[in-house]
Amino acid sequence: MNYQHVEVIPLTPSAGAEIRGVDLSKPLSPEALAEIRQALTDHLMVYFRDQQLDADSFTAFGEQIGPLHDEPFIPKHESKEGLYQFSGVTEQQLTVQNLRWHVDHSYAEKPTFAGILYATDVPQSGGDTLFANMYSAYDALSDEMKRILDPMYAVHDILSYGLKSGHHSMQTTQQIDTLKYMRDKFPQVEHPVVCRHPDTGRPYLFLNPCWVVGFRGMTAEESAGLLSFLNAHITRHEFQCRFHWENGTVGMWDNYSRFSHISRYISQSHRKLYHGWVKVAGRFFSKT
Repeated sequence: MNYQHVEVIPLTPSAGAEIRGVDLSKPLSPEALAEIRQALTDHLMVYFRDQQLDADSFTAFGEQIGPLHDEPFIPKHESKEGLYQFSGVTEQQLTVQNLRWHVDHSYAEKPTFAGILYATDVPQSGGDTLFANMYSAYDALSDEMKRILDPMYAVHDILSYGLKSGHHSMQTTQQIDTLKYMRDKFPQVEHPVVCRHPDTGRPYLFLNPCWVVGFRGMTAEESAGLLSFLNAHITRHEFQCRFHWENGTVGMWDNYSRFSHISRYISQSHRKLYHGWVKVAGRFFSKT
């Protein structure tokens, strides 16, 4: 695309692009906003350097992309709806939590369309985020594997990752109550393994090692073998880009057709970020 109102610089052939010439603390023109949306569609993850935002301006930018999503498991910002603030963790906590490749909110009936992060206190080293292109992951499959996967549905379970990773346990009554709340709010849900993006119409894989526990109609043993292959396939290096955070960076990603992993980081001051998820009402991927 020939961009007229923003400058777009690809990060890798697979995914990622830097957008320049934009001050996100100010309202965007319709033309600039349209080109930012197109860059997100084309590159799956975009980022903006050297932004000076507060809670109001960050939220205003997110709302230009779409309605902000209610995140039930991260502390909310004290004064802004749809805005969440969190920091990094220690090396010991990372060992317990075992951060992995994931797609945000795949355990929901309608996962969020996009995620936005604004970094305000980044450690000197570590903390990069890897993104993987799920269009490319689908395209690289054999025709026979595509034929097998096209009609399949994956079962996403919010409790799976929390219990396996150490985020949650069943050691106390309070912890059990937390798990019950999570299950009541998010029952198991099934999503197509192969979806078509609502903007591009292109097929992509929609999987999640954190929350996918199996496939509709398969035994646990049958699912395990196929999941092992697919989880390795979708994280192949040729599908990836590696993004390095800096103070004042805003990152935004397509939550349908990309996949992310937070690399290990240790920070004495912790990594502090604003986070917002964009939910577009009535708009979700479709089955092929």
